[in-house]
Amino acid sequence: MLPVAVGWVALALVVVVIILFCYGIVKYYSDRHESEALPTVVTVLTLSLTLIALFIIPVDILSVSATKDKEGNFLGSIGDLENLGTNIRTLYYVLYGLIMGASFLLIPFSYFYYEEFDEDSTVRSRFIAGLKYTSFLVVILVVLFVVGIFVKPGAPTEVDYKLWVSYVLDKQDGGERSISFVIACMTLLGYLVWVTYTAYGLSAFPIGLLRGKRHVTEEASDIVSDLESTREKQREINSRYLTGKRITEADQRKVDLLKRHERTLAKRSTQLQNSQKGLARLAAVCKPFALLFGILFSLVSLFLIVCFLLSLIDKIAGSCGTACGFVISHPQLKNPIDLVLAFLEPYFPLDYIILGAIIFFIFFATLSGIIRIGIRFLWVHMFSIRAQKSPPQGLLLMTMLLMFALLTLNMQIVNLAPRYTMYGSQVYIN
Repeated sequence: MLPVAVGWVALALVVVVIILFCYGIVKYYSDRHESEALPTVVTVLTLSLTLIALFIIPVDILSVSATKDKEGNFLGSIGDLENLGTNIRTLYYVLYGLIMGASFLLIPFSYFYYEEFDEDSTVRSRFIAGLKYTSFLVVILVVLFVVGIFVKPGAPTEVDYKLWVSYVLDKQDGGERSISFVIACMTLLGYLVWVTYTAYGLSAFPIGLLRGKRHVTEEASDIVSDLESTREKQREINSRYLTGKRITEADQRKVDLLKRHERTLAKRSTQLQNSQKGLARLAAVCKPFALLFGILFSLVSLFLIVCFLLSLIDKIAGSCGTACGFVISHPQLKNPIDLVLAFLEPYFPLDYIILGAIIFFIFFATLSGIIRIGIRFLWVHMFSIRAQKSPPQGLLLMTMLLMFALLTLNMQIVNLAPRYTMYGSQVYIN
């Protein structure tokens, strides 16, 4: 068994990689003509926090497993074990508290702050407007916190409200229950993301690789559409100054960027027309690799679906039902992911690598679903997510959807690998 310090050092390295990864994702999809610092920072911060909360799980399991030897005897004192549990629990609460703050405060404020942008607006007016619209979500968060205090399984059943109120107020874990309740509500929203974007992405992601790149004529059509959109934005800005009013520095920078983008698109259109044969040859060379990864990811998707199905059947058949939230203390069906992770846990970081691969696969599957479906409210299409063309509002909403999906993945990891997440490599000694 490796020292616990090795796990925390690995986590520190993973945190750096996650931040760089999230920054790269955001910069790849953001439209540089419309990007602002605040939405970029908020999207990177929120995605990083959510991924870090997932990647703590193997280190948490390593820390707990390292407190016992193979015979089940404690290697340290009970006090050390309690301190370790308290520290890890505090870290979880800090991370999830920051995630709640980002989802109910930072993301809405950044969205409305950007929406208020206008040539006559000031930073102060945008800041006030952002706070005004965000206050509604703050009220919802406070209501959820209050409800979370009073939601307590096993409360007295007698119709004695004084006894019930005293029962609730006498407990010292009201803050923990509130945080757990809010996270549970956010996870519930995450299940909606799972049954739409993630479920679609699990098939669309590998199928997209199997189909390969789109045809050159489709890309040329998109370039023509982008050219027209870019010229329309220039005309819109120039129309504000037809009366002879001096153009502002901000609008002048936008016009310069749009003209540069127009030249880039025109150049790309010319290159596309003159190099179709070369592109076809390059696509033919890369196609076997895309097909290989497409087949591999199709099998991974099918494997995950089977594991989810086994976990669901086990919960329905082996739990006490809704009375205990379908929690099973001793799983009956052998889940392959659970067996592999539990076997590899003593050989850290092999379990870290496997779990990380699952997390990133679900991340890219959900992202693929968002890109193909677009960001919608019911049947209303709001934003499209495309490389170098996504507006800040679309990126903020994309981040919200990914955050909900990853919070649900946190719950699904417990369902997929109950032995691994509960006990690691520890076993019962009869």
